[in-house]
Amino acid sequence: MPAAAGVAPAQAQRLLPLRDELQLHPGPRGRDGGPSWTVEDPAANRYVRLGWAEFEMLSHWHLGEPGAIAAAVRATTTIDCTAEMVEAFGRFLAGANLLQIQGETAIERLRKQEAARRVGAAKWLLKNYLFIRLPLVRPAGFLRATLPLVGWIYSGGFALLALLSALVGGLLVARQWDDFVNTVPQFFTAEGMVLAALTLAGAKLVHELGHAYTATRYGCAVPSMGICFLVLWPVLYTDTTSAWRLVSRRQRLAIGAAGMAAELVLAAFATLAWALLPDGPWRGAAFVLASTTWVLTLLVNLNPLMRFDGYFLLSDWLDVPNLQERAFALARWRLREALFGLGDPPPEHFPPRMALGLTVFAFAVWVYRFFLFLGIALVVYHLFFKLLGLLLFAVEIGWFIVRPIVMELRDWARRREQLRLNRQLLVALAGLAGLVALAFVPWRGTVAAPALLRAAAQAELFVPVGAQLRERLVAEGQRVEAGQPLFRFGSPDLEHRIAQTEREIAQLRWQASLRGGDAELLRRSRVVQRELAGALATQDGLLAEQALMTVAAPIAGTVTDLASPLAVGEWLARDVPLGMVADRDTAQIVAYVAESDLGRIAPGAAALFVPDEPEAERRPARVAAIDDAGIRQLADPLLASIHGGPLPTRTGPNQELVPEGSYYRVVLTVDGPAPARQLRGRLFLDGEAQSFAVRLWRAAVAVVVRESGF
Repeated sequence: MPAAAGVAPAQAQRLLPLRDELQLHPGPRGRDGGPSWTVEDPAANRYVRLGWAEFEMLSHWHLGEPGAIAAAVRATTTIDCTAEMVEAFGRFLAGANLLQIQGETAIERLRKQEAARRVGAAKWLLKNYLFIRLPLVRPAGFLRATLPLVGWIYSGGFALLALLSALVGGLLVARQWDDFVNTVPQFFTAEGMVLAALTLAGAKLVHELGHAYTATRYGCAVPSMGICFLVLWPVLYTDTTSAWRLVSRRQRLAIGAAGMAAELVLAAFATLAWALLPDGPWRGAAFVLASTTWVLTLLVNLNPLMRFDGYFLLSDWLDVPNLQERAFALARWRLREALFGLGDPPPEHFPPRMALGLTVFAFAVWVYRFFLFLGIALVVYHLFFKLLGLLLFAVEIGWFIVRPIVMELRDWARRREQLRLNRQLLVALAGLAGLVALAFVPWRGTVAAPALLRAAAQAELFVPVGAQLRERLVAEGQRVEAGQPLFRFGSPDLEHRIAQTEREIAQLRWQASLRGGDAELLRRSRVVQRELAGALATQDGLLAEQALMTVAAPIAGTVTDLASPLAVGEWLARDVPLGMVADRDTAQIVAYVAESDLGRIAPGAAALFVPDEPEAERRPARVAAIDDAGIRQLADPLLASIHGGPLPTRTGPNQELVPEGSYYRVVLTVDGPAPARQLRGRLFLDGEAQSFAVRLWRAAVAVVVRESGF
């Protein structure tokens, strides 16, 4: 039976009459096959669903007294109606403002409702920042006038045409798949982004018109269409509240699915259009409709965990109006009973499978929204300058995550006198103690970090300048000495410039050898000397560059990780890696420890290296050195995430590897020779034990200090 909390009870002797403008419509059959009715409040555009008992009480409401109404219901039906039931129903009607305003009590109730709706400036700003709805048009008349013009869209022939277009367009796109995929880069220009935005806006308008026309087709008025802002993000909306008056569940489902169906049809025709149109803006718009809009509409609108089309479709399919609120109430009741065993009756009685499904749905919504609102808070933080971003981040977390938890804890505190020592309470207390222990007891003493096991002395080999490989003097696994030539490169252009410079030097030397007493010859001789000095300097530079063409071993060791192929005559660009020379006699481990864990380790700490390759041997190690400053660039590409490694990195402006976060380089000694090649793995170091709560607190403080710029 419906009830309204916090509403003053109706007068016991005389009930207020119903408002004259209310309309009563037959409702759909309930899950148990029982009838229902819908009360329409045209002034507030609200609908209230009534069951059989409430309808019978409403039918005799003109009697005015709870006892008389209850007696009339008992006399005409098999319902065991009591005066208390009538009074409770009266309080519900009063709370929903469905009764006439008569007397000081009713007027006082309205004053209290109005006072409750008033909010302070801060709360008003918070509410309107989170959600703003702006009705733009009242389209009911336009929709009724134009419905005959679009009625053919609902025909079977049009559905067949859309399906045929999708099939033909899909086959044509499959034959031009490379061209279809390569359309994407066109939208990275300013003109392309504007075109994509306009196309998406048009698709969303078609989506909303699908809802509006379908509702109008089934006789439901659409009082408004407009735009709403969800955390400053614009979203179109259509008010189809009047669909509540429909008896047919199939019609309500059709209204809920009409928007997605409209976009899918639009995508079908756009796919065919892309295959037939020449290159240009219209083909680009068709690509957006064929590839982006229908995917987004299915991913977003079909999600039942948010109050979009998928949620209302699920509500109508289950025939559970106000699905979210009723599921939440049931889940809260189950949680309280599981924790405290209060023995409260459930808020509603559902079949067992339905009750289980609603409970799972409620918990899924809570988990989903936790991560969704956390993500929104992070996005909002990055959209604004630091101080405002931190404030809005706190608002998001406080309003959507902390506030519901605090409200539930307050309810538990209000009912603390009802808590009795029982099995559920003991289990709840034991679980709470376990969580506290997990959070605050410093049980975690191991520090994990990504690491490389490699030779203690090693040097990478690179192509010094862009050149052609002339000689390869080494093979994989070959032992070499320091200074031993490994590769010789050549450049015809460099060799030509060297030969040209040599000829110029020879000519200048001949000119300098010409001497005489003539003043002009003496002046010319001084100019030639200066030109000769410049040519000799140029020759030295070219010869130095030619000397770089020979790549020698910087240290003694074994050649490993040779690039392949390395064929004589191949042209290679500058800084292309050629391989590595490593001294395998001694090994070392290089690890990268997060800043939050740095204070827990010290030189001399023991560690264990676990390679990623299962067949490789685990190696004990000991910390030898810890860098004083965090790394700005990652010198070990094998650990970079963009190369498949575990360390989060991005590419910098000069193609360097920049770590995402603050990491410190730690070097460890390890007994035994180095492996034939570098091994990637995880390093587990013995460190100071630290609780999860302390770790989380330090990480949060570090983020706040770093991001706020304090």
